[in-house]
Amino acid sequence: MKYDNIIIGAGPAGLQLGYFFQKANMNYVILEKSDKAASFFHKYPHSGRLISINKKYTGQKSDEFNLRHDWNSLLSDNKLLFTDYSEDYYPENRDTVRYLNDYADEYDLNIIYNANVQKISKGYKLQVEEEQQSKTYECKNLIVATGLSKMVKPNIIDNTKRPILHYGEFPKDYFKKEENLAQYKNKSLLIIGNGNAAFELGNLLNPLCSSITIQGKRPKPWAMSTHYTGDLRGVYIPLYDTFLLKSLNGFDYESGKFIIDQETPTSEYKINTLCNPACQIKHPYLENSISGFDNIIFCTGWAFDNSLFDFPVELTTNNKYPAITDSYESVTNDNLFFIGALMHSLDFKKSSGGFIHGFRYLIKHFFNLHFRKAFDITKLPDQEALVKYIMIKINESSAIYQMYGQLCDTFYKDEKEHIYYNNVPINFFMSLPKVKNRVYFIMTLEYGEDLITDINKLGVRVSSLGTENKATLLHPVLRIVKDIDENVRKIIDIVHFDEDLYANYTFADKYQDKLMRTIQMMQ
Repeated sequence: MKYDNIIIGAGPAGLQLGYFFQKANMNYVILEKSDKAASFFHKYPHSGRLISINKKYTGQKSDEFNLRHDWNSLLSDNKLLFTDYSEDYYPENRDTVRYLNDYADEYDLNIIYNANVQKISKGYKLQVEEEQQSKTYECKNLIVATGLSKMVKPNIIDNTKRPILHYGEFPKDYFKKEENLAQYKNKSLLIIGNGNAAFELGNLLNPLCSSITIQGKRPKPWAMSTHYTGDLRGVYIPLYDTFLLKSLNGFDYESGKFIIDQETPTSEYKINTLCNPACQIKHPYLENSISGFDNIIFCTGWAFDNSLFDFPVELTTNNKYPAITDSYESVTNDNLFFIGALMHSLDFKKSSGGFIHGFRYLIKHFFNLHFRKAFDITKLPDQEALVKYIMIKINESSAIYQMYGQLCDTFYKDEKEHIYYNNVPINFFMSLPKVKNRVYFIMTLEYGEDLITDINKLGVRVSSLGTENKATLLHPVLRIVKDIDENVRKIIDIVHFDEDLYANYTFADKYQDKLMRTIQMMQ
């Protein structure tokens, strides 16, 4: 079977691109190995509770503004919204599964379920198992939307008799069944890894365990300080509370290699470390503090699985993501694209491209770039209309709000009017053909560069008139760019606007008047 476009995976990314293909009446198919869409969310997280924000009531009527605080909805014309499925601020994963499957049905997306891709060859030819039958699919454009599906396990010396399981190896609802939880009652637990999954299980098992130790290579940054969604979230503070108030739980950091010994399948795990690769001496872990652990769980994350390909697919330096260009294409294979969480290597630790509320906009740009061959452009007749339009965008746009510092609005004046590009990546704009002496403006929303680590200063406004560049909260930033000639595009000035406690950029003197003066001066 031949298609112009094949998408692998009917998770949120595959469904979002499928929506754009369906709307444009394009030839495509989505291959999904499970019997339903969003199979990852059917199983995870183990607690059943997401940490993606779902704020239904915002006090605003603007659909765009409301999407700023709805991290779970996909883009659509009919406004099929996740907020109609749950009012929980941190919703349940089962509501995500319901919503995404209804989304697939509502827009009649072309999905083949129970289609498990076994091998991908150059061409692109896909060997697919469907109901115990092998079929071959071919396409011009192959779009991978499988997310991070490969469990990452730590490099340890494993002398155990009872295997240590990764977070991903526990069955669905495992931690909700009394017969499974019995093994943790009054038992010590070591969780190796200190990301959100580790703290999820720590909070879940804390009422049962005698003690929980969470071990990482280094302290995990807090999202409340970095503003990065993937860092440790405030919802998990309760477990930190138990440590800081000395209630039998602990956090430790160890960069050496673990040696885990166990005499019998029922005995404790004994932990030692090697302090460096050349070290031959076993150093007791938490010496004089704890002799061993009854249970260990690996919460050491996920990576992209490239084992399906029978040809090289280059990975990033940490082997976590596929290596891609600014247009989301494999750096070594033409017409092989990666979307959804697999786009995140371009803004890892910088913005929200690894999560639904970020990549829904990246996928729209991806579709516009490769398939629609056009962009969302608004033409504005004069400077007054331009400034009015910008004020609406910085106060309502969800795309530049969620993809802070990465997606931008950019505009310039031609002979008659202002040409305004909506929601494009900064890197994409900087690569467009140059027009000698043309002046462009790039509008973004950004956080300050300095991280606030003093808990008493988190979320506090620190900038004032004349020091707007010191802002720590989200605030508008305007870059002025000039094409020096046909080869050189240069940023000639950066203007920061004041931060605001509620991201309300409506005060005329701080925003509208300053914006008007800046544009007048630079055009």
